[in-house]
Amino acid sequence: MKRLIYIIVIASMVASCTAHKPAAEGENHFKRKPMVEVTEEQLQAEAALIEAKTKQLNGAAEEAEQGFRDLLDKHPDNAAAHYELAQLLMAKGWSDSALVHNLRACELDGKNLWYQKHLALIYQQRHDGKNLIATWERIVKQNPDVPEYYYDLSNACLRANDVEGSIAALNRAEKRFGISEEVSKQKQILWSAAGQPAKARRELERLAEAMPNDTRYNAIIAQSYMAEKAYAKALQCYQKIAAADPEDENVHISMAECHMNEGRYDQAFDCLRQGLRNDRIDCRTKLTLLNEFLRNEEFFNTYAHQAMLLADTLARGCPASDGHCHPYGLMLAAQGRYAEAAAELNKALQAERSRYEIWDALLMCEEKAQCPPDSLRTLAEEAAELFPLQLRPQLILAIYYATAGDCEKARRHASLCLTLAPREKREAVKQLYDQIMQQCR
Repeated sequence: MKRLIYIIVIASMVASCTAHKPAAEGENHFKRKPMVEVTEEQLQAEAALIEAKTKQLNGAAEEAEQGFRDLLDKHPDNAAAHYELAQLLMAKGWSDSALVHNLRACELDGKNLWYQKHLALIYQQRHDGKNLIATWERIVKQNPDVPEYYYDLSNACLRANDVEGSIAALNRAEKRFGISEEVSKQKQILWSAAGQPAKARRELERLAEAMPNDTRYNAIIAQSYMAEKAYAKALQCYQKIAAADPEDENVHISMAECHMNEGRYDQAFDCLRQGLRNDRIDCRTKLTLLNEFLRNEEFFNTYAHQAMLLADTLARGCPASDGHCHPYGLMLAAQGRYAEAAAELNKALQAERSRYEIWDALLMCEEKAQCPPDSLRTLAEEAAELFPLQLRPQLILAIYYATAGDCEKARRHASLCLTLAPREKREAVKQLYDQIMQQCR
């Protein structure tokens, strides 16, 4: 094997010496580049390295390790052997020995990127943040035009809980390569984690300035202002989005919310109405949004009638399968149109029988609309069977059976009401229970 390697190496050397172009006219035939002499000892070391590496690749890790050790006994300054041995030792979990050999490899060949990266891996697994950062600093210094290494340096700082150092590494990347979404969003996350929302938002603002046609960043900035109740600043962001993309399905609704929170109900209703014209929003969502706005008491008092006219118009144009009947029924109920609301909620129930909130709203509307007692009882019994831990069906049944004179069932349902009633309703339920008990003596 070794003999074959020697022959190949020598043949290549001979080829490199003889395979040259004819000298041009006037050229000095004897002016040659100096050749690096390869000694027999170096050839033997190279052959031993190749042999040990081959064993490693063939799965004979123990034999490979011994091969690298034997080589280092004869050639202690062989950087490649130190590096290969360090990898094998790390695979066995011997990080102390691996570190010694990897450090020696880096001393012997400080510019070898593979040696440096493996050293960083060792420090990372040893949770040695200080040396991990120093290693990636060297890699960045030696390879300043590779963006990924700045990110690795940033991650190394983050592992050492050095958030500012992590951001500083990303700042260096931006300074060299320009603003990028990946870096700015990572900085935004880091500033947020450090409890500095203003700096986090500034990173997104820089992105928005660099890419004015991409509305995503202004949307995120606006949401952060909304969370801080800075509605005027949020509105400015939404206005930028509307200017860049007037057909955005969310922007006019968001602007309406800003106006409403600032008490500008006229502008709020105008933006809401404009947003609800967008065909990208389905009927159910439109009616749900409209219903949410009407929960604001002052807005309701001002625009309830106009909002209901709008809701009626929207509902007439909705396909039956759109799922709009539930929010539309809630809006009708809020207007006191209980019979119409019950009809819509009945439609909703046919499609979504597993949602108790629909049953609850329907039972309330049927009560208010004074539907026949037996029909209400049947509906309540069905709801109680599906949702035995909900209060309203048990209340309806307790009252029905008490009125009908079936005291046994009345007491049973009234007792369940006492158990199920939340704290804020317990007193009222207790009064009803006492009335039923007195009536059924």
